[in-house]
Amino acid sequence: MNDSCLSAMSVFVLSLLLLGFTQQPMSAGASSESVKRHTVGCAFPLSGRFAGEGKKAKDAVMLSARQFRARSPFSPGIVTADSGADPAMMKKAIAHLADGENVVAIIAVSGAAEAEAAAVEAQQRRVPVILITPKEGVTKAGDQVFQHFLTPEQQAEALADYAVNELRINVFGTLYPGDEYGEGMNRLFCADVHKNGGRVARSVAYPMAQTDFRQQIKKLVGKKDKASRFPDARGEEEMPAELEGLFIPDSAFRARMITAQLAFYNVRKIRIFGTSLWNTPDLLRKGNGYMEGAFFADSFYARGLAAETVNFADAYRAVYNREPQTMEALAYDTMRLVLNILEDPEIETRDGFAQALLATKDIQGATGVISFGGGRVAQKEALILKVQDGEIVQVR
Repeated sequence: MNDSCLSAMSVFVLSLLLLGFTQQPMSAGASSESVKRHTVGCAFPLSGRFAGEGKKAKDAVMLSARQFRARSPFSPGIVTADSGADPAMMKKAIAHLADGENVVAIIAVSGAAEAEAAAVEAQQRRVPVILITPKEGVTKAGDQVFQHFLTPEQQAEALADYAVNELRINVFGTLYPGDEYGEGMNRLFCADVHKNGGRVARSVAYPMAQTDFRQQIKKLVGKKDKASRFPDARGEEEMPAELEGLFIPDSAFRARMITAQLAFYNVRKIRIFGTSLWNTPDLLRKGNGYMEGAFFADSFYARGLAAETVNFADAYRAVYNREPQTMEALAYDTMRLVLNILEDPEIETRDGFAQALLATKDIQGATGVISFGGGRVAQKEALILKVQDGEIVQVR
């Protein structure tokens, strides 16, 4: 989970009480009681730097459970544990829910390091866990580990396909942070551009703490001839004609910073592309017009037209008086999926739940169609979103 995705949110306490949510203290050691087939565990970061995201996720699963109870005689129990902001707390949360509360399955919101810890702990304790995390490869920990997120691979594939085959862009540059996420997204995007018949002419990395991108932009522009010299200040030189698209897999905050500097150095007439990290109000904050015309991928658009999206977004706004973001939509869909499986009286064990989840096909949710397969990673189709007239709109 990238820090830029996170924002502080308050908890709707009265609704939590009405829904029977409990946040229990961590217990030491596993319980000898049998698995409670009607009880779902939630491991969310309710303290620390990611507390806002955890509380939003808790709000979303609460809403999902309340809607489920309104239509079903089956009354699920939901127990939360604070996973904090580090792998050790995540391990404690999973252990408590698995052996202390004996839940049938766990939903966990986590960053990369926490996701790995959750996966290993859940697999060891043989409890199905559905991780809402962008971390690639996390399900390799074992058959009890599932992932519900639009993965970097799915995003890169959708962006490259749209850019090359619909926008007819053939030559790209990439400007990316030199961390695990940036390097991974760059590698995936370059491969998918090539697969679709395009090419990446230049790829330039930058340190995570970078604020002045002059040298990186200079490398990106290149020096083919005198006409393409890099200006020391504002000038008339433009990006060489062969570079038509630029991929920036970083936060909305840093993307705004980079596009402003591109404009300062007169690097124009180029399509900008990004990832789901951009799907935040920060993208358009302070009226930064340099993001106009930029494209990015995500699995959720609050103003989307699909019936499930409309129903979720309207209900969420009505209860919490705020616009839902992708993390809330994923948490909502995940709880809805879990409760629908547990409604089946034949699902009595953790292994039975895992098999039923693995068999999930074409379930329509607020974040689109959800299917699982042999890799236990949700198969989702990315939406393509665009900044148009100062607003985010869906173009595919």
